[in-house]
Amino acid sequence: MTRYYFVRHGTTDWNKSGIYYGLTDCPLNVTGILESKKLGGLLSGIDFDEIYASPMKRCMDTARLITGGKNLKTSEALLEMDFGLWEGMHYTECMEKFPEEFGNWSSDYRNYAPPGGEKYGDFYDRVHGFYEQVLTEEKKNVLIVTHKGVLQLLTSLLLTGEDSLFWNFSFQHGAYSVLLKDSGHTTIERMNIREE
Repeated sequence: MTRYYFVRHGTTDWNKSGIYYGLTDCPLNVTGILESKKLGGLLSGIDFDEIYASPMKRCMDTARLITGGKNLKTSEALLEMDFGLWEGMHYTECMEKFPEEFGNWSSDYRNYAPPGGEKYGDFYDRVHGFYEQVLTEEKKNVLIVTHKGVLQLLTSLLLTGEDSLFWNFSFQHGAYSVLLKDSGHTTIERMNIREE
């Protein structure tokens, strides 16, 4: 029986403004630091067997503020999707500057990628590789600090073995979610728990 604690990194200035920044290494802002410290308090009683984080600064700092940085492993498989030329742009700016590309990607994200960015199939393969390597072994408690898209895909994979539920979950900043895997079956125990 394994409990997976999923945490989306704390808030950054670019989160608040709706900008694409998958591989842009933005730091936590004051709110994000406070959120992460509060999560550290909420999760202080959990003895984590393994702790994984995306190598992006916003994820590493969130994980360190939660756990103190002990036994922290990074994995590039946990990186957010690369938005290519759209990195640092608001979606309305993408629509103006890349109307055809944005339209194609919005209506068929599986077959179109942002200009210079990552194809969904490559993103899926990368995250699925992490799932196969880490989330199929039985442990007690595993903490994963990463990005919204990665958490959506990992959750779908745990529940269904595929990505059919990718768009059915939303992970908030400053909150944790818990999925329990027991005898090959996964259930959601908690979603977006935070200190109010």
